[in-house]
Amino acid sequence: MARDVTRIRTRDEFVALLRRVADAVERGEPFRVQVGGVRVTVPYEAELSIEHEAEGDAEEIEMQLRWRRGQAESDGPDSQ
Repeated sequence: MARDVTRIRTRDEFVALLRRVADAVERGEPFRVQVGGVRVTVPYEAELSIEHEAEGDAEEIEMQLRWRRGQAESDGPDSQ
């Protein structure tokens, strides 16, 4: 399944999402997010990265969470 979807969010929606993500990452818990009609569970062990791109007069910051399918099945650091 290949998929590449971007959803533009309002400032308030974006702030609320960042807070939920930050809280879950800080607690070491998975979280769910819906993008383009698909609900995705991000596992607590997802790799976190930040990227800066600049081309001409445009700049971009991307914050990424990356994991392998199947990791999202775990509930947190104590699940086994």
